[in-house]
Amino acid sequence: MACSTKTLKVFSLIWDILYALLGLAIVGIGAYVIFELEYFNTAAFVILGLGIVVFLTALLGSLGAAHESSQISKVFAIILILWVVLQIISVGFVWIFQTTLLININSTFDQLWGSPTVPIKPGNTSHIANIERWLDCCGNVGSSDYLLPPNSCYNSLTDKLNLDGCRQKFLDYVVERWQAFNFCAIGVVLVELICAAFAWVLANSIVNRWRRSKYYPK
Repeated sequence: MACSTKTLKVFSLIWDILYALLGLAIVGIGAYVIFELEYFNTAAFVILGLGIVVFLTALLGSLGAAHESSQISKVFAIILILWVVLQIISVGFVWIFQTTLLININSTFDQLWGSPTVPIKPGNTSHIANIERWLDCCGNVGSSDYLLPPNSCYNSLTDKLNLDGCRQKFLDYVVERWQAFNFCAIGVVLVELICAAFAWVLANSIVNRWRRSKYYPK
């Protein structure tokens, strides 16, 4: 049984480390959004906070497995199950109100587009200019929105004028990333379930080993 416990400990640590790396990856995504896409600051801080919580939770699981603590491992497993339930509820909630989300994003773009003065100076640094450089687009519905398209409307590699409007590209980008988010959420949930299963089985194995050592001392 000792060998079985050690094997469970190794597998638990492997999956906990994988979960910790996943948390660091989420932190990296949040940091990228904060520094590169400042108009998504609210979402960025949510992503960053989620990544930190995931990483700290993974550390708790690693600590329980490394020290063969049944109590810590069980607490870790319970936290993961709660996380899974919350994530499923959150993703389902956002999925149900996906249309409302897109409407709000469309309204956000209206605010961004209405903030600068048109025509914008060639070297502008507005939010719209950042979106134009980011998505290789120009204006609201196209380059015709400007009397003189700013530098941000030109492709940095080919120096050609981007003719496509930013609104549709912006919405398409959000929809594509939303689909990617769903797949990532499923992946995170699967990793959490595996970590929880190993942690719970390891905790029971540790308790059973202790009981046997108590009644059948060497």
